[in-house]
Amino acid sequence: MSVSPPDDAPPSPGAAPDGDPFPFWRRNMFVMAAATFSHTLGFGIVNPFFPLIIKEMGATGRLETWVGYAMGSYFTLSFFLTPLWGVVADHYGRKLMALRTSLGMATVFLLLPTMPSLGWFLFLFFLMGTTNGFIPATSGLIATNTPQRSMGRSLSFVQTGTLIGGALGPAVGAMIASLLPGYLYLYWVSAASLLTGGALTLLFARERHQRPAVPFRIHPVEDLKVILRIPNILVLMMITFTYTFVFLGAGAIISIFTLDLLASQGIYAGPQVDYWVGAVTLALALASALAVPFWGRLLDRFGPGRILAVSLLAGALGSIPTILAQSPLQMAMARFLLGLLAIGIGPAAITMTKNYAPRGMESRVLAYSAAFGALGIGGGPFIAGLIGPVVGLRAFFALNSLLLLAAFLLWLLALTRGAAGDPGAEPGPDLSTDPIRET
Repeated sequence: MSVSPPDDAPPSPGAAPDGDPFPFWRRNMFVMAAATFSHTLGFGIVNPFFPLIIKEMGATGRLETWVGYAMGSYFTLSFFLTPLWGVVADHYGRKLMALRTSLGMATVFLLLPTMPSLGWFLFLFFLMGTTNGFIPATSGLIATNTPQRSMGRSLSFVQTGTLIGGALGPAVGAMIASLLPGYLYLYWVSAASLLTGGALTLLFARERHQRPAVPFRIHPVEDLKVILRIPNILVLMMITFTYTFVFLGAGAIISIFTLDLLASQGIYAGPQVDYWVGAVTLALALASALAVPFWGRLLDRFGPGRILAVSLLAGALGSIPTILAQSPLQMAMARFLLGLLAIGIGPAAITMTKNYAPRGMESRVLAYSAAFGALGIGGGPFIAGLIGPVVGLRAFFALNSLLLLAAFLLWLLALTRGAAGDPGAEPGPDLSTDPIRET
């Protein structure tokens, strides 16, 4: 494998006139932090209330089963399409993919409240899987347009925007929900926020994109064979699956579990329901937003391999209190602790994955990783929908802890074997020999 040039190396062919091969990385860091804030704010406004929306639309029986099938089908479609979007991104740019998802999802959000029945609503929700992927597209844009020495800082800063948006979203949704005729209309509020993120990306993000020398083609099986030959890439994809399963896939299930805890206290409806559903969701995102800059500094100082191991172990231990929570307040505190301890998993895994990727295939490698992430987001509610009615949702939270522990042991084994190449693996061969284009 070839070694990527250091940040102070002479510029490669096609570099900016001033010799800086990454002239827009600071600008993109701030712009995409604002764009991801707006995107996750919009998604966070409505996502915690998805179980209530399904119930409002006429669903009967166990809510976790309805939510599991809806989320599972949506993210399964996203899982299969994400690698294809990665091929398009490698050839035509990561900014284009960010625009596809932000503007596409906003359009679907505008249409969802107009659906005449639960069946049509779920069908359109399933089709929304074609528009998923704003955060992976943003990560690809940042990872390929930032010098290695600032990678942890940049990815962590953008993730801070993501987490603050996710933290404020449930709170904003809880405040707005009581003013609307139904939870369903939260989608229109969310659409406005998604459109704002798309506009920021369109107007202010800049990308220096170097198209691969090979012709455009979509051969996902061949690409996957190449990718799986990269050392430890499958382990990293499994870690990404675990991270999204625990952090994002559990979102709607946390809301359902909070409703169960409230029902045990005799509270079934009213402002207290909106408040606690929003507060429990807010806790994880708020703690993550506070902790991710700290994890980003550690990542740049000690390397992503070591930080990934530490954050996985911390997450496995920090997820135990969620199993024991007996009230909405205790669940909020448990999720806050998890956010503080485990948020370093995300930027560390992205950095390691990008470092392993052959140049010209960065988006495809990150896209396959994102596909595993989508599978985790959808797999969380789907698995909860299967085991919840049988053994209860506490078993789902116990599964989260076991998955994080298993991921830690897998990564520790990779580090012990010396194949992880900490602080960053050497990239594969450079496949990007065409002139650089700015967008």
